Amino acid sequence: MKKREPNYYQIRKCVFWWMIGVFISLIGVVYFKEDLRDWWICSRGKEIVTFEGMESELENKEDCFLCGHSSQSLKERFGTFDGVGVISLNDWYVLEFPWKGFGREDPEDTGDWNLSTTFGNTGEIIYCSKCNSIRGMASIDITLPGDYGLNPTIIQNNLCQECLDRIGKSLQYNKWKNEKKEVVPLCLVDLKTLEIYSLQDWHRGCAIRDYWIEIEPEKEKMRIELFSLPTVDMG
Repeated sequence: MKKREPNYYQIRKCVFWWMIGVFISLIGVVYFKEDLRDWWICSRGKEIVTFEGMESELENKEDCFLCGHSSQSLKERFGTFDGVGVISLNDWYVLEFPWKGFGREDPEDTGDWNLSTTFGNTGEIIYCSKCNSIRGMASIDITLPGDYGLNPTIIQNNLCQECLDRIGKSLQYNKWKNEKKEVVPLCLVDLKTLEIYSLQDWHRGCAIRDYWIEIEPEKEKMRIELFSLPTVDMG
């Protein structure tokens, strides 16, 4: 029986190196895919997203949910209450930082955060609030839905133009032009003065009267911590 000779195929040198290059490129894409993704997102630069163009649909300013005299108004609900809160803008749910007199001794309070913890679900957000009154500390942890974003209907229908402008200013945020990023539909409010403060990811801390606020955003989650600042007697 005649022995079959092996077959050989010739490949042009340029084709061979092209195949090697494609193979190395594929390995590089797999290995550096996260870096390439970040490069693509950042490739077109940044942009500022604003909400200054929103127009109020409220006919009577007295019915404003922030400064008016309706049953939902923060001015009516809290009056001159000395506290700070978080507003969920999509359902106008207000979370107060929980405390019962910072700095007061309580013989039953061991200083454990878990002794004063509240959980809740508003339908728009899930929250957990904690308090340590002896140390003058409180916190609110918020989880947003995976498809979170601002639904402007409630605030446009129930805020006067002045209050809507203040809320809109607090919603301004920065993003890469290729980045899929939504505004966080939350804001801080001083329940005594009704001043509005941002909870977007660029804002990590601020002083509100006798309190210091620290903000830790992480994707769909956010922790907001409040610390009571001691009053110094200069007399």
